[in-house]
Amino acid sequence: MPASVIAEVSAPVFLQVLGRTHPLFVHLPLGLVLGAGVAEAVRAVQRRRQLSGFTVPGLWIAAIGAAGACLSGWFFAWDEGAGASLFWHRWLGIAVAVFLLALAWMATRATREGSRTAAQLVPVVRIGVFVLAVMVAWVGHLGGDMVWGENYVLQPILGERKASGAGADTGAAPAQAGPGAAATPAGGAAAAPEGSGTPSDGATLYASKVLPLLEDRCYQCHGNGKHKGGLSLDDAESVHGKNDQGDWIANPVNPDGSLLIARVLLPAGHDEAMPPKGERLKPEEVAALRTWIKAGAPMELPKGAAGVPGAAPAGPAAARPRDVAADSPAFWAGMAPIPAALVEQGGALRTRGINVAPVARNAPTFDVSVPGARAFGDADLAALAPFADRIERFSLARTAVTDAGAAGAPSMPNVRTLRLDHTALTDAGIGAVLAHCPKAEVVNLVGTKATDAVFAPLGSLPALRRVFVWDTRISAAGIDAFRRSHPSVEIVVGAGVPGTSTVDGPPVAGP
Repeated sequence: MPASVIAEVSAPVFLQVLGRTHPLFVHLPLGLVLGAGVAEAVRAVQRRRQLSGFTVPGLWIAAIGAAGACLSGWFFAWDEGAGASLFWHRWLGIAVAVFLLALAWMATRATREGSRTAAQLVPVVRIGVFVLAVMVAWVGHLGGDMVWGENYVLQPILGERKASGAGADTGAAPAQAGPGAAATPAGGAAAAPEGSGTPSDGATLYASKVLPLLEDRCYQCHGNGKHKGGLSLDDAESVHGKNDQGDWIANPVNPDGSLLIARVLLPAGHDEAMPPKGERLKPEEVAALRTWIKAGAPMELPKGAAGVPGAAPAGPAAARPRDVAADSPAFWAGMAPIPAALVEQGGALRTRGINVAPVARNAPTFDVSVPGARAFGDADLAALAPFADRIERFSLARTAVTDAGAAGAPSMPNVRTLRLDHTALTDAGIGAVLAHCPKAEVVNLVGTKATDAVFAPLGSLPALRRVFVWDTRISAAGIDAFRRSHPSVEIVVGAGVPGTSTVDGPPVAGP
């Protein structure tokens, strides 16, 4: 890793806005150049000596769009540090813009009547258009690699080949990757070092601490389909493997020799620090990652755990309510598959930092979350309306949503797990969201402004099983009263609400 540390400088707000127009500018020259290439290919086959009427205006508009893409892209990458993909994407993009301007000028000359060089320029322009089409496609591919990970376009084919090869070699079905998959570290590192913790302890820690942390701080680039830099933190094979330089991502034998730990310990502003933006991880969060890696970095969920952020067991599994995730197939009975168009709409929201993904493969419902959620506010709730009746897991954790916005949230009749933790919501806002989620089973209110008054709307939820309430304004007396009136509902207080009749100790299930 480079030893240099660079100062953390953020682009001015108006330049950040300009930078975010980069995807708009990028797609304009991409479509126009490819269109000109097709038009000229057809005319070349027909042996026509004149350029298509589309080519000249198409190239000029594409050149203007490419210039805008270069300008906006420069500021879009302001806070992204350095990297080979960024270097080539940036400078090849600038080369494309210059080439486009030159080719548009040549195409204009080639269409002038009486020009002596027109006949010679037409084949040059056609060859140039074909070369440009390849260059533009390659620049776009590099941009996709930076956002979605290496070989994103070919990933389904490559993944299928890899899975088929693994099945042929071992005689076993390929292991399912993702948060619910059992994990065995690559290179035979399945067994954790003696005294470092057991896989079952690691699984509980993963469900309660690590998975919520990864979702909130890492999945925006390395999860839910994104694998920036080739790393997918929701894929067991990726987490337990090595990068292209041979460095372990998560090494159970030496957690401090794991890139996952090394990168989160780098100071803010370092070009390889993770997460690249926002606050550095807290010492207790880094410690949780170390302990999890020592236990073999298991990515399966323990029996009895809810299998969702903020909903893992805080005590003996036998004493817990039934698994909220395990009975999803029964919950899904009668639901139609998710329309492909709706999945595509969800994918489009990722550019706004909103993750909308099926809760499991072939599931008819969505898991909606907002990693790094501080930029998500009231106005963004409207974007969720098309998915509202399909949302099963919903997280507004750490967002800037207010009580007023919560009141206008869409109705979400199938939400079962609801995270409102670390928001500024009061009883009024929480009650409004709960009214929109009548089937909620697990509710996380940690770090909100909830008071005892929130138990009224909570008590109206017939399927409610678990509520997380520490770091709120809820009193011990209010908790005890609700426990007496709703004995089937577990109130998880951790050490944050002393004096209650039931002491469950420091919470295992973190926010």
